[in-house]
Amino acid sequence: MSVAENFSQKESQEHTEESIREVLERQRADYLKKGPPSAETRIEMIDRAIGLLVDHKQEIVDALSADFGHRSHHQTELTDVYGSIEPLKHAKKHLRRWMRGEGRGVQFPLGLFGASARVEYQPLGVVGVISPWNFPINLTFSPLAGIFAAGNRVMIKPSEFTPATSDLMAAMFRKAFDETEVAVIVGGPETGSAFTKQPFDHLLFTGATSIGRHVMRAAAENLVPVTLELGGKSPVIVGQGADLQKTTDRIMAGKMMNAGQICLAPDYVMVQETDTDEFVKSATASVSKM
Repeated sequence: MSVAENFSQKESQEHTEESIREVLERQRADYLKKGPPSAETRIEMIDRAIGLLVDHKQEIVDALSADFGHRSHHQTELTDVYGSIEPLKHAKKHLRRWMRGEGRGVQFPLGLFGASARVEYQPLGVVGVISPWNFPINLTFSPLAGIFAAGNRVMIKPSEFTPATSDLMAAMFRKAFDETEVAVIVGGPETGSAFTKQPFDHLLFTGATSIGRHVMRAAAENLVPVTLELGGKSPVIVGQGADLQKTTDRIMAGKMMNAGQICLAPDYVMVQETDTDEFVKSATASVSKM
């Protein structure tokens, strides 16, 4: 297939605002019809998500390696497979406690008339998730821990920069979830733009600050609350007398993982001027050792 043919094929896969809205309305209608799911149902949905990661581990490794040109299979297993299972297990373990209502004090003079107050935790409804390319599985499945534990439905827009992984996720979720529970919307920038304009009950975005501004602006048109995890700076301060070899082993592990495309990657280091040469030497040794 030529580059031009491939581009045309990708363009034809773009979704419109109307087609995405139809999926959203089906999810919302099903949620309103059935009401908040029980703890047992939420746990069962989490188990299905864990099952997808376990059953498709090798396919996930292969897809990510294909998308990246090459990516360490061990890293993918650690960060995207097992790193996604743990948040899901944590939510499964604690969600019954999270679901319990909590008593609250009442303002004077309402207490004199026998009034009481409680906070009852309810699902939001339909949550949108826009996941990035650097850890596409982890940053799709990890948010599902909270989304499912809270009893929500979810629509996912994975990155167009990892097409093999995005297509794999779409196929995986179709196997285990009805579209009224989980829907994966695959496409490029036009689809992404249409996705952000939907009246979700909450929208999660992980990615660049520049794109985050557009996401927040589009969400504001529908008063959709957003959670944005954006790019920033990760400074490291090395104190006087620190064990430089131990320090650089840890710093460079964070900096080199995933070629530095990770939120934990240090952007700059502040070190005692007298330790600068030794720090550089230790950092070089740390990388060579890895």
